[in-house]
Amino acid sequence: MIAGERVTLPEVGTFADGVAVAQIGAHGLDICRFCVDEVMTVSNDQLCAAIKDIYDDTRSITEPSGALAVAGIKQYVANTGARGETLVAIDSGANINFDSLGHVAERAAAGAL
Repeated sequence: MIAGERVTLPEVGTFADGVAVAQIGAHGLDICRFCVDEVMTVSNDQLCAAIKDIYDDTRSITEPSGALAVAGIKQYVANTGARGETLVAIDSGANINFDSLGHVAERAAAGAL
């Protein structure tokens, strides 16, 4: 989106493996051009913090890809100082690998320091 055309990423992280692609499809890019107003990125630590926030609020554990929307909203609020707005995040995905929960808890705690 930022480049304005399809690009191939030289490296793709796999922590949020549900959204990890090296290149967006042509049709997907067309849809994004029509529907997306802004693009922002979040770190793995921000994803871990969002997973913890979701757990603290709902007592459900989401996968990193599912937590992207919450992490993005938190980043949006931090960047813009948004207050008094209705913001909606769709959390879809509970396929987190149980073995990664320790890493998520560790990174979420580190981000809170």
